[in-house]
Amino acid sequence: MTIFRLLSILLAVYVAYAAMTGAVWVHRGPFARRVVRAEDPAGFWVSVAIYAGLAVALATVF
Repeated sequence: MTIFRLLSILLAVYVAYAAMTGAVWVHRGPFARRVVRAEDPAGFWVSVAIYAGLAVALATVF
């Protein structure tokens, strides 16, 4: 198992956890902020989709 596959698995677990809890941490510059589904549904789902796409890319491309 390569490091990229391991990272993709960990990221996929985080995506599932974020979808269940309704909150995700996103990076913005050198800092991070928490996006909550109840406060910003569009931003939350866009962030989850980006992280899910990154997990798929880590598993398949690298």
